[in-house]
Amino acid sequence: MDKELRELLAELEAKETEARELLNKKDVTAEEIKAKTEEIKAIRAKVEAHKTLEEFNNRGVELTGKGGKGMDEFKDQYRKAFLNALRGKASSDDFKILNTLSENNDLNGGLLVPKDIQTAINQYKRSLPQLESLINVVPVNTLSGSRVFEKLDAMTPFANITNDTADITDMGNPTFEAVTYQIKKYAGWMPVPNDLLSDSDQNIIAYLSRWIARKSVVTRNSLILAQLNTLQKTTLADWKAIKKAINITLDPMIAAGATVVTNQDGFQYLDTLTDAQNRPLMVPDVTNPSTYRLFGKPIFLVPNTVLPTVTENNNKLAPFIVGNFAEAVTMFERQGYLIASTNIGGTAFRTDRTEIRVIEREDVKLVDSGAVVYGQINVTSVLA
Repeated sequence: MDKELRELLAELEAKETEARELLNKKDVTAEEIKAKTEEIKAIRAKVEAHKTLEEFNNRGVELTGKGGKGMDEFKDQYRKAFLNALRGKASSDDFKILNTLSENNDLNGGLLVPKDIQTAINQYKRSLPQLESLINVVPVNTLSGSRVFEKLDAMTPFANITNDTADITDMGNPTFEAVTYQIKKYAGWMPVPNDLLSDSDQNIIAYLSRWIARKSVVTRNSLILAQLNTLQKTTLADWKAIKKAINITLDPMIAAGATVVTNQDGFQYLDTLTDAQNRPLMVPDVTNPSTYRLFGKPIFLVPNTVLPTVTENNNKLAPFIVGNFAEAVTMFERQGYLIASTNIGGTAFRTDRTEIRVIEREDVKLVDSGAVVYGQINVTSVLA
């Protein structure tokens, strides 16, 4: 039982005590009794809703774990019920299964995506350039709230104690900052041919996984870049300025986990750089040959269409965002995707198809602006 539920139960007990006292009052009116009764009903409704939500959260935790045979059977039943609902063929038993997870999540009849399908979505997302993999992701179960983050401050060493009878010097304390979040809803819809819905479960799952993954990556990349774009842009003379940003501008603890984020134009610029021995400065990562490193730091490549090069006075300025993005940006994610479908509403009826709506919910915040440097380098010469 969490704190909020305990407070609601305490409030309910107090109101019930007030009601009993009111009934013993000689000159009590019908209006007073009715008002007190309505107050008790409202609090009881909150208690029941909170208990149901708490049960849902616990069930969600169970589904991500390694439950026994009963849990495996439940997951299989939920997946089949989910796909039947997409096809418009869900039975009353299917809806009973779906309601155990989805009834508290979407007043518009959304269906919570089964965990195995969500896993398939996440696997596909990992094959795409997703900035989400660089930042800090915090799962939440409420639409709004706050989290406390420790700010990186310069520390002084412990004082040398030479007098055992003297008071110990105050060593200071960490500095904390509260960051509030407000979960926002992001959604889209797609037409699905009815022929596909009559196909196998695996084909439907593969189709949904690919589409939701692409849309989710595009959405979250845009939200993360929107926060990074609030940073002050710094003009960097050349590649040496990137190295200086890592060595001097960033705190050493931040620089230790730094990544270089750039676009295709910036990658082309780095690919032309060589040292005094004519060796390329950008080298393949020995642990992952498909990626590259610069000064030992991983390079994260983002398409020009997502992170564009800026043109100023006929000069093309490519972005080079350097730093520890997990320290800089946090995404508060209300886990799970919601799906609803119709073959009657929208344009579905006229076109003989099914329309599917997908919703995801998150909020992205810039937590520490000092953890990254947003630089720009003139790359006009290498793009000619």
